Amino acid sequence: MSGKDKRHQPVAELRQRAEAAFLEQAARIPENVDALSPDAARQTLHELRVHQIELEMQNEELRHAQAELDQMRARYFDLFDLAPVGYCSVGEAGLILEANLTAANLLGVDRRSLAKQSFSRFILKQDQDIYYLQRKQLLQTAAPQAFDLRMVKHEGTQFWAHLAATVAQDEDGATVLRIVLADISERKQGEAAHIALEARLRESQKMEALGTLAAGVAHEFNNILAMISGNVELARQDVGPTHPALESLEEIAKASRRAMDLVQQILAFGRRQTPERKPTALGLVVVETARLLRVTLPALVNLNVECKADTPAVLADATHVKQLLLNLCSNAVHAVQNQERRGVIDVRLEGHTQGEARGDLRAGRYACLTVQDNGPGMDAAVRSHIFEPFFTTKPVGQGTGLGLSVIHGIANNHEANIEVESAPGEGTTFRIYFPAVEAAVPAEVARAAGATPVQGKGKHILYVDDEQGLVLLMTRLLTRQGFRVSGYDDPREALAAARANPDQFDLVVTDYSMPHISGLELAQVLKTIRADLPVVLASGYITEELRAKAPEAGVRELIYKPNTVDDLCNAVARCANEQGGSKVSS
Repeated sequence: MSGKDKRHQPVAELRQRAEAAFLEQAARIPENVDALSPDAARQTLHELRVHQIELEMQNEELRHAQAELDQMRARYFDLFDLAPVGYCSVGEAGLILEANLTAANLLGVDRRSLAKQSFSRFILKQDQDIYYLQRKQLLQTAAPQAFDLRMVKHEGTQFWAHLAATVAQDEDGATVLRIVLADISERKQGEAAHIALEARLRESQKMEALGTLAAGVAHEFNNILAMISGNVELARQDVGPTHPALESLEEIAKASRRAMDLVQQILAFGRRQTPERKPTALGLVVVETARLLRVTLPALVNLNVECKADTPAVLADATHVKQLLLNLCSNAVHAVQNQERRGVIDVRLEGHTQGEARGDLRAGRYACLTVQDNGPGMDAAVRSHIFEPFFTTKPVGQGTGLGLSVIHGIANNHEANIEVESAPGEGTTFRIYFPAVEAAVPAEVARAAGATPVQGKGKHILYVDDEQGLVLLMTRLLTRQGFRVSGYDDPREALAAARANPDQFDLVVTDYSMPHISGLELAQVLKTIRADLPVVLASGYITEELRAKAPEAGVRELIYKPNTVDDLCNAVARCANEQGGSKVSS
């Protein structure tokens, strides 16, 4: 037998074999040793010494084998106890028979105290049915089972665990469950964050799709509203200040302005109207908006306004921020006006420093606009829908459902974050975080009240719009202002007229979205015909891309549609009287 084979013999068995060999040799020695011949005695002694040496070698092999077994046992226990996952042996009665150190640490107890404890006591009560169902299936089928559940440490801390269980038999043939458990709390948190991110993405996609639809509808309204408001202005001029129809015309004009505001809200919601963001001190915007609100407040509603002096400037479109604040406060007024107690609306503007990122709010400096009311509040179901277009809790006829959708669009256009806190009976708080900027706030130039009406002084305008009604309307309006107008509803015909005699025109006013040739393309061609011919481009929504391309195409000014007659005439007058320069404004 080789030394390697001998090392693997049990110690007791080797010992017995060595003793048997020694007794066998001893039995061969005659009782009367003295009768042996010298040669026989020497042979016997030689064999005894050989066996003695062999026994000593076997003992040495046994010592080496024992040392290796001890090392292997130590390595096994190291691997078992210090494994990155927990190991438990659980008897048929559900009691823990054995556990490694990792399992004890996961469960928050000393390993020695785990023995004879029920394994299920470390499982959250709500998840124990999962464990028992998997245990039953394992014992019935002997097929390995793997499942997730929540476990509870000895001190009460919960954690998510992944369990992999198999069935085996111990030395006595009793059934034993071998359970491997691993802490997967971080993985579960990651999965939850991923699910939340997917939900936000779906919400963003839904809002984007609805915004596209709303902006398309609003664009179609633009021309209709422009014709209504323009014809009202013409009718006012025709009937004179004492005509009985003037009151009706005023009501039509008011309705038109409300419709224009609604279109602007739809465009803001759809993020199709790019704000003109400039360094702005929001305190002035808040104070001015509050002054407008106080005029319309019900008697039992108080409006409190506080603007901190250290609020940083932000990049903002003051008109859009005013619309945002008006919508927030209008919702708050509706929430508090019919309750038994006095309604209170608090508007605060203050600086905010975000140390660490929180959700979508990145670290940095912000101007925080807060609108808080003491109304009835909202439950979670209502809060999940408040930014959806046309969703409203107001009675029929008292709301369009666009107010908060517009706020959502304006906030996104300003790269601002919205936080909402509300619960039934606890009122509602909206916080809008506008990123701060270090740029200086330019001084506002006040417009002179009662400015002199625009006079065309015979300047010749080329007016182009694919809506024939608008061409006829603007031709009449601008003619009454003293301009000469050549109107076309086909941009190709307008281009032909400009090619035939480019010097006859002092100014071109064109719509942007037209068939065959867009307003921007028309301006580019006109620039090649006569480089100094000023062009005014009108559009229902003006994007950053359009702002960037307009100056290169020779566009002098961008104006929004629908616009008031005064807005259009002022823009026409500015461009018709300007000499040189091509800076686009809007």
